[in-house]
Amino acid sequence: MTITTRSIAQHESEWIYSTFLTKQLNLSCLNDYIHQIPHVPLIVELYIFMCGYAFNPTMVPLWLGLVNVLTRTGLSDNAAVKFSGTTINEQWGKTLLTIDSSKRGLLNMTFYLATVLVTLLFTELGKASFATTRPKIPTTGYATILNKNDDDNNNPIKWKRRFGSLVASLKSKHSFPSGDSSQAMNLCLFFLRYVPTTSTSAAFVTFGSHAIPMRDVALFSLFLPGVVFARVFYLCHWIEDCIGGVSLSLLIHWLIIPILRENIVDLARSLNLI
Repeated sequence: MTITTRSIAQHESEWIYSTFLTKQLNLSCLNDYIHQIPHVPLIVELYIFMCGYAFNPTMVPLWLGLVNVLTRTGLSDNAAVKFSGTTINEQWGKTLLTIDSSKRGLLNMTFYLATVLVTLLFTELGKASFATTRPKIPTTGYATILNKNDDDNNNPIKWKRRFGSLVASLKSKHSFPSGDSSQAMNLCLFFLRYVPTTSTSAAFVTFGSHAIPMRDVALFSLFLPGVVFARVFYLCHWIEDCIGGVSLSLLIHWLIIPILRENIVDLARSLNLI
């Protein structure tokens, strides 16, 4: 058998998957290719698994704690220097500096949690609106025989996803847009703009007039693509879902997060934190 979750014709029958982008980039065939990758070495799949599982609901406390710790350590001393040369939003940085040092991490953690919830809301609205079908898992589960035929009975190709059940746990019914991809982009953008990096200890990459911390370069170049690939590799999504999720998060950060940020500031003032 082959891991053909749906034929190209079936996949493109849903209008969101029959766009100019899908056809020009031949994404249906690319989806099929990734879905049918037999297996990868364990060390490689561990990386794919960590990316694919990163935004399972059970992982939210980890990201909240990381935002808290990095905010407190990034602003622990000599804050003016540490904001210099980083891509953190200057207005938000100045706001954090007006707060007692013990509460800065809490405020930034609250802000990040709010962005997570807003992103979740819009992705779920998108899923309900488009109501697209996810790739189908083989009836045999995450381990089966691929391309076994009369000429190849002695050397069947084993298809398996070691951590498939974990990655696919707690997923919603519909496919477009990818919630994990939108949350991954949200995390990358939040760290880029709102989580400080110590200029004395972090390496930077210069893009024009901007100095980008290596932390954020790694998030965008290794982590975000890893999440996208993992969601397709584990048959949770189509590539189009992931593109939609990333695009949605960009739109949210452009239109909604600045308003949300001001509301967080107003809330902090009402609680006499600022």
